[in-house]
Amino acid sequence: MKSKKIPFMMILLLTLAFGLGIWQFVEGVSSQIRDGSIQTITESTRQSANALNIQFEADYETLERMWQNIADTDTPEAVLAQYRSIEPDVRLYLCGQPDDGAGADQTVDDFLDAVTTDRGIIDSHTSAVTGENVFHIYVRGCLKDGTSAYLVKDYRTIEVSRHFKPSYYDDTGFSYLINRDGDIMVRPRHKNSNTAISNIFGATSQSGNDPDSMERFRNSIRAMESGWARIMCERGMFVFCYEPLREDTEWILVSAIPEYMITRQTASILEKALLFSGISVITILVVVAVFHAIKMHENEQHTTELTEALHAADTANHAKGRFLMDISHDFRTPLNAIIGMTAVARKNLSDQHKIEDCLSKISVSSTHLLSMVNDVLDMSQIDQGKIILKEEAVRLVPLYEETVNLIRAKALDHGQTLEMIPVFLKNGTVTGDPHRIRQILLNIIDNAIQYTPAGGHITLELTQLPDREDGLGVYCFRCADTGIGIEPEFLERLFLPFERARNTTNSKIAGTGLGLTITKSLLDLMDGSVSVESEPGKGTVFTITFYFHYEETQPDTQEAHTAALSEDGTPQETDYARKRVLIVEDTEINMEIMMELLDMAGVQVETACNGREAVQMVAEHPEGYYDLVFMDIQMPVMDGYEATRHIRRMDRSDAHTIPILAVSANTLASDVKNAIDAGMNDHIPKPVDYESVEKALRQYLG
Repeated sequence: MKSKKIPFMMILLLTLAFGLGIWQFVEGVSSQIRDGSIQTITESTRQSANALNIQFEADYETLERMWQNIADTDTPEAVLAQYRSIEPDVRLYLCGQPDDGAGADQTVDDFLDAVTTDRGIIDSHTSAVTGENVFHIYVRGCLKDGTSAYLVKDYRTIEVSRHFKPSYYDDTGFSYLINRDGDIMVRPRHKNSNTAISNIFGATSQSGNDPDSMERFRNSIRAMESGWARIMCERGMFVFCYEPLREDTEWILVSAIPEYMITRQTASILEKALLFSGISVITILVVVAVFHAIKMHENEQHTTELTEALHAADTANHAKGRFLMDISHDFRTPLNAIIGMTAVARKNLSDQHKIEDCLSKISVSSTHLLSMVNDVLDMSQIDQGKIILKEEAVRLVPLYEETVNLIRAKALDHGQTLEMIPVFLKNGTVTGDPHRIRQILLNIIDNAIQYTPAGGHITLELTQLPDREDGLGVYCFRCADTGIGIEPEFLERLFLPFERARNTTNSKIAGTGLGLTITKSLLDLMDGSVSVESEPGKGTVFTITFYFHYEETQPDTQEAHTAALSEDGTPQETDYARKRVLIVEDTEINMEIMMELLDMAGVQVETACNGREAVQMVAEHPEGYYDLVFMDIQMPVMDGYEATRHIRRMDRSDAHTIPILAVSANTLASDVKNAIDAGMNDHIPKPVDYESVEKALRQYLG
């Protein structure tokens, strides 16, 4: 008994030690990233402050050069007027004279009467001359007759603020110019800045701030020191980095950056580290268990298993790390559009046109995001060998034409010409998987559209070649574009997962980088092939070769004509007003979506929150009461599989005839098979749209 506890204690101690090491590593990296970010912002603030100092010094020198001419003449006003043609914002103020006839500003007059320095800066204020918010620098001198006077240069704060456009962390940061009392001299023109405050200390004096930290922050600003501080503001926690300007200005440049932007990098590192630690801990557990088995049984076969386990863990860890790095940006792009357009729509509820525009963009981004998710799922199934190809009759020409029509609009949106060569096939009906054939064609054509600039030309051609020796039909699909082409050295990696000739940031072409990999894998499963010819700057030609058995009988064309037709052959609307549908769904938002979609179709709807409730509702109502059931799979109390089995086992005439359709986010081939094995008639993948619901109603309710 004691010997059995030793491996367990060893595993526990190793796990705890490894977890502690990972935690210390994450803490260390997080601290380094934060300190490095603050150093970067501090250095950027210092450089911006130096740029302002250089500008002020140049203007001081200009004023001093002007003094050399003014001081040696009996008519300084005339000389100043001459220089105003070069420096129109420079004015002369004579000491002791309230109005020198040059459009003097009384605030400036009052300040200069009390000042004792020979040069400096006058805080921002509203000019009595122009009515604008301004500040000034000045230089004192003495005229030939001994009169003290000042040359004053005007700065419009609105002009200065236009230069405050720091690109701190995705343009979320901004800068203030303040004096040592915290009064804001020049405020940024930035969406995150508070335009209502006049003093930075007043804006940061909230209960969420530590009084001692706030006092240190105030004292540091008043002492004209460099530094940084974490301050809670109205919009959340910010990092303030500050740098004083010239001593004779007594101004400080303050940069403010939301802390969440700085910690975002830390969070990303933490997520990856936790993922790595989880995989590593599992790996350690597997290794220790296998090692213990080897020691206990002294079986060489276990050594081989250990090696394979280590290799598999290393491969999985590498693949997951590469996946996270490559897919994160591309997933966030459509998510950003969805979230952003939702926010825009909420702010424009009264603008119907704006809402429709937002909804259209949300729909496009959602479709794009779903296609990337599907790519990842397909790649996962391919890696695990779970792709199951259907064997059914396929009419190649209609499938080919429908596929091209699906993507033609995208080519037109890109300003491209999509030419489809007329198709003439000797044998147009074959045995194959129509969904996967369409997927291959779409991936190849979509790739051509993405990498062909506006004004480009894409040519599509489908031909039948002589039969193979074993009697299989040979079909060739050719896609030629006038796009950017592919570099020769990249052709070798073209079909590897996550590979792109140019990354998303540079090319502005989003995607998982899995499309061509999936295409190649599907063709391998079909015993087909793909070849590429390309020349950079001139275009690319993809050639797909399919091998199919000929289908003797024509496929059932009912699906293409499911909608009822009137006497003149036009589609006729189906009336579902007397049809009753049961929705079984545990998630409130999904339930609401299904109810809205079915309401659009005019169907009577009843709902159940789990499988057990659905079984009870069917049992309590008479036979034929429900015409159709939409059944979720993963639910509390009783899942959709079990609920379907209970309904099918009921002793009533409609138990085996009522259509039950799975509506689930589980979309793998095995999930579809499980639904059919449980007694369901069909499987509708989430997210559900109106077309899929309406198609199901036509098929099962007529």
